Amino acid sequence: MDKDQLVALARRARCPRCDLNKTVGAALCRTCRSKLPAQMRAALEANTRHDSFTVNRALRAAANYFNVHFQSIRNFGGGKKR
Repeated sequence: MDKDQLVALARRARCPRCDLNKTVGAALCRTCRSKLPAQMRAALEANTRHDSFTVNRALRAAANYFNVHFQSIRNFGGGKKR
């Protein structure tokens, strides 16, 4: 990611993960950020202040966290309506 892509991501009105409205200047909406561990949240908030390497690494880590964490919950029967 370069600086222009970060600015475009910060100005985007919708969260790329869930399509909810998000705060301008953040990479993810408040709901998605709240599901992340505390150490992952800081780099995704006010992402225009951070360098592109930090934000790109944080986005990749968040995507991996969501895929692995929530897939493991589904594999063990969580999230199913009975």
